[in-house]
Amino acid sequence: MRILLLAVVLPVPVLGFPSMKNANPEVLERAAKLADRTTAQYVRRQSIPSDPLGFSASETNCGPTPCLTFDEADQLVSTTGDHAYASPAVDEIRGPCPGLNAAANHGYLPRSGIVSVKEAILGLGAAYNLAPEVSALLAAYAVAVDGNIIEGLWSIGGPLPGDPGVPGLIRNGQGISYSHNNFEGDSSIARFDAYTNNGDAHSLDISKFEAVYAIGGNDTSEDGFGQRYTLDLFRQHREQVQNDAIVSNPYFFTGAFSTLFVVPGAYGFVITLMSNHTAEEPSGYLDGYNFKSFFGISGAPGSFVWNKGQERIPDNWYRRPSTNQYTAVEVAIDVATGYVAYPGSLKIGGNTGTPNSFVGVSVENLTSGVYNAETLFEGDNFACFVFNVAKQGLPDFLQGAASALNNATAFLQQYLSPIISELNCSQLAQYDAGVLNSFPGYHYSPIGPDNNYKK
Repeated sequence: MRILLLAVVLPVPVLGFPSMKNANPEVLERAAKLADRTTAQYVRRQSIPSDPLGFSASETNCGPTPCLTFDEADQLVSTTGDHAYASPAVDEIRGPCPGLNAAANHGYLPRSGIVSVKEAILGLGAAYNLAPEVSALLAAYAVAVDGNIIEGLWSIGGPLPGDPGVPGLIRNGQGISYSHNNFEGDSSIARFDAYTNNGDAHSLDISKFEAVYAIGGNDTSEDGFGQRYTLDLFRQHREQVQNDAIVSNPYFFTGAFSTLFVVPGAYGFVITLMSNHTAEEPSGYLDGYNFKSFFGISGAPGSFVWNKGQERIPDNWYRRPSTNQYTAVEVAIDVATGYVAYPGSLKIGGNTGTPNSFVGVSVENLTSGVYNAETLFEGDNFACFVFNVAKQGLPDFLQGAASALNNATAFLQQYLSPIISELNCSQLAQYDAGVLNSFPGYHYSPIGPDNNYKK
């Protein structure tokens, strides 16, 4: 079987980038040449080496394109002044994503927790050097499935505040804390599965965090400086988290855009966006100290404490360089690489109402025979598949009048259509979500209180 790397070439909105004024011109030139060469290789569908496990293990914490230089002035992320840490106030919302919570606690995103697409692009670029097209897509998707279409806003946590002047919001703008299977999904790195925690998937599961923390080494001190985490370690661990969920969650489900792309992408974000970069380690390292800070954890292994909503960017922390933003091409490559290296993590299906009752659905059934396990990772097939799952899955998740559904679809289309148009998706058949209807977890849709993550 010939496995190829997919390429997702996305348009970059002209909305501003973190300043590179302090970067050395020679460094910029070398980095630009490296980026051009790397992109050209992916566009030509360069094969993953015959040893996908070795390919996965060799990746740096910057992802497919190593970070070769370090510029202190460019990469230092401010945690003072306007970006000083502040615990969220009573009326400020936090949610399941530690990176979003930390960005809001430092003012890189609105401290309210209510965010526009543009604010997501600028804020996540400034804090983490996440490329604009990635931020735009994920933010637009959050707006479409659980936000306020009329005002173009979404919540990084629970329901958006009610506005009597805004009629008929789809699902009342539940926010990503209550976006089960459309944004949030089972088997996350440290959050509960929704069904096993009374619909609450935004709270951290200490036992899950203990398990993922332990894969980084044997440093049991409170600072955790000796721990080290990589993309490959997280890919291995994700398969174990899935297997644990199958045994414990009668409603475990995987097969929507959230669990096929967003959840594994989030595993990668912890490494590629939260690693600290130095002159000695320009591609970055993630140790226990930084890991705990971004996840709002204090204490030593065995006595960890989750400080709800208190995620923070460490002081003297350096992001990935402006010359090497984490792009949509690289996110897609990293997700696909995880599946190729650890094929057991590519699960479609779910439990049938009791623990350990997992029934799988083949890619062929879900795509009416267009793709199968051997062809899914050829060329652009995987990218075509997951982005069409995002688009065609909307009707299954959205509730309300047809006009409201049309508005949500149109809003998302303006971000998805340019992406899909750059891909070779001519073979894609209709996404047949009907084969998923027998799984109770697919339809499980908890509704949250409007005060989650508030004091």
